[in-house]
Amino acid sequence: MERILLIRFGSIGDVVLTTPTIRAVRRAFPDAYIAMLVGDRAADVVLSNPHLNEVIVFRREVKTFSETRRTAAMLRERDFHISIDMKRKFRSSLLAYRSGAKLRIGYHKPGGFLCTVKIPPVADKHTVEQNLSLLKPLGIEGADLDPEMFLLDEERDYANSVFQSQGLTSDSPIIGFFPGAGWPAKCWLVDRFAAIGDLAVEEFNAQVVIFSGPGEADIVDNVAGQMKASAILIKDEMTLPQLAAMIEKCDLFLSNDTGPMHISVAVKTTTIGLFGPGDHVRFYPIGERHALIRGDVPCGPCRRFTGKCGDNICMKAITVDEVWKAVVERLPSSQG
Repeated sequence: MERILLIRFGSIGDVVLTTPTIRAVRRAFPDAYIAMLVGDRAADVVLSNPHLNEVIVFRREVKTFSETRRTAAMLRERDFHISIDMKRKFRSSLLAYRSGAKLRIGYHKPGGFLCTVKIPPVADKHTVEQNLSLLKPLGIEGADLDPEMFLLDEERDYANSVFQSQGLTSDSPIIGFFPGAGWPAKCWLVDRFAAIGDLAVEEFNAQVVIFSGPGEADIVDNVAGQMKASAILIKDEMTLPQLAAMIEKCDLFLSNDTGPMHISVAVKTTTIGLFGPGDHVRFYPIGERHALIRGDVPCGPCRRFTGKCGDNICMKAITVDEVWKAVVERLPSSQG
């Protein structure tokens, strides 16, 4: 039996975009023992993934050296034969090396000197395709690009109970908003989200659900406060799978460039992603049913998320009209 280790630290979206690689490895090695090493911030994304035998969690709140040593010991005990590092950082390459795997596949740099098979990053390709390029040395090509997330019955029951308590029904379309993004520079203007919400209610009698990320309750309140129509606010603490189950119940999801946008794609909800400073080529919502809208400015994408721009002209360049056009084209009730 092959024993295969997959590695991807990073944010929620980063881990969601590894799921086509997980699936491709399982299809190629149906009887293998496949484990994934992932940071605790995004571990919930893959905990229920049936293609994995084990999820090994790297605890970020623990001092890096002691946690690296603990994790390396766990990996060594599992006697991996193959490691596939999708992170491109020295720590992940080091842990692949410390796992004892003889075949260590990773990107050429940084940290590539610890790999036994070095793959140059694929330029101008989506992250899903870049991850899958690491499988070519194993003879795996032509894999399906669709991300996926697996939900348990109790997570769907949670979503049903929340929606029922808020009076949400299937009688009219449900459109979800995610107006936060972790970085203010990635956020579309609050009043424009509100304008889309009002149009959706007026034109399609839509039910607007606004989701909040950690520490982003004020953004949700501001969007709802600027709407003429009423909206449902989801600000309670929840797990990522619980959030995914609620997004799954939406007919359309309008989101900034952030993790829940990728979750929406993974649960097969039609998604519109709004991009400014972020790399739209690598992170757009992949799949024909989804839409990418970006502020096309000469300086973008700049990847400057910390507010150094000062003006955020790329997000301001996205108009209500172009977003509304994408909504109309994708809302189920508007298809004739």
